[in-house]
Parts: sequence; structure tokens; C-alpha cells
Amino acid sequence: MKRRYAGIAVFLLITLFLIAGCSSKSAPSPALPSVSLSSADEYNNLGIEWRKQGDLDRAISCYDKALELDPDHAGAYNNRGVAWRLKGDLERAIADYNRAIEINPLMAASYNNRGVVYGMQGNHGRAISFYNKALGLDLLNADYLNNRGVAREMKGDLGEAIRNYREALEVDAYHAHAYNNLGVAMRVKGYLDEAITNYTRALDINPNFADAYYNRGIAWKMKGDLRQAVADMKKALSYNPRNKKYQLFLAYLESRL
Repeated sequence: MKRRYAGIAVFLLITLFLIAGCSSKSAPSPALPSVSLSSADEYNNLGIEWRKQGDLDRAISCYDKALELDPDHAGAYNNRGVAWRLKGDLERAIADYNRAIEINPLMAASYNNRGVVYGMQGNHGRAISFYNKALGLDLLNADYLNNRGVAREMKGDLGEAIRNYREALEVDAYHAHAYNNLGVAMRVKGYLDEAITNYTRALDINPNFADAYYNRGIAWKMKGDLRQAVADMKKALSYNPRNKKYQLFLAYLESRL
């Protein structure tokens, strides 16, 4: 759970500290500056900023420091779990989510995050149970609804998945991932025009959404429009040029022109 900075003074301290980083056992980092942060909340917020920049080791260092200062800081456990998940350490991620829930059983984000990890492990039934718990605490959360839709689709329950994606979009009409996922579900059902419409809406919201271009390219190919498919695959690769899946599909499409 993100907490707001206390004020301008705290923001300036965090800005200074962001330049130097946090020190911890999890990764080497520059020495602490002469002006240091003083509270668990400040270190937790700094960890969030490092995570946004993609420096997961420094983020974890900051969450470690937050938990040294406040061993019952549920938000720091939850956020450290997210960082562990992004690093691929799913066991540590689940352990941190579990601890966050022990401290604060009403932390919906930790239930959702635990569901994400179980989904990554292929245990979609268990993932759904945690998304249900998250939604029991935060019913109108588009991310949780979208995630539950993905898990239901992976279990083969396409009808319930579509319902969840549409519910997510009722809550947040600008949820690009829900539009993309709804497009995939429509494509699986054979409704290619509706699938393309949903991918296009996702791209209107997020023009850098490589997977939406890729998925729309598949739909165009299924409709027999190879030129449109190639154009979308080139766009997908422009945003993610190292993606082997995109490269192979583009090569296949160009061989068919």
C-alpha cells in the first residue's frame, strides 16, 4: 500500500537519498548521504521510487531498512514482495505477502499480489481464491477484476473471464490491459472484429502497448489481411525489438506476402 510523502521537506530528503541509494545486505550500493531518512514510511516510499526506475536491488534495500525501523510495516512487506516477484524469487515474494497479511488482514493488495504469484506458478484455482479475497475487501478494483479474469480464462472459463474484463472496464474505462485481454477472449470465441476493436481501444489508451499490437496482428492474420498484420507486428517490435515471439511471427507473415 503506497503512503503519501509527509511534505516538501521529506520530498527533498528523498530526492537526495534517491541519488545515493539505500544500504543493505541485499545488494551493494553507494554510501548513505550525510542527510538520511528517519522513518519507515520514508524508506518505503523511496523503495517504491527505485522500483519504478527498475532498480530492484536498491528498492529491496530500502524496504529492508523500513522493516528494520518498523518490523510491523505491512506496506513495506507487500512492496518488497512485489520486488522479489519482479526479480523472479516467487518464494520470497509469497513469504512477504503472507507476513503483510498477518500484520494487516485487510490489505487487499497483498491478497491480489499473492494471486499473481500463484497464477505465475500455474495454480490458477488458488490464484482465483486470492483474487476473490482481494475483491471482498476492495470490490471496485479494476486490476483485481482483470487479474481474476485472466486466471479464469487460463482455467478455461471464458464466459466468466469475459464478464470480469467487462466489469473491470465498468470500473475503469481506461484500463488498457482489460481491453487487450477482452480482445484475446473475443478472438478465441471467433469474434475477430470485436477483438480488433478492443485491441484498438487498448492502443488508444496506451500507444506503446506492444502486446496489443501483436494480438491485433494475429486477429488481422486470421481475417486474411496480412498487410495489416505485418504493420502491427512491426509496431510491436518497435516497442520490444528483442521479443523472439514477435520476430518469428513477423518473419512468418512476411513469408506469406
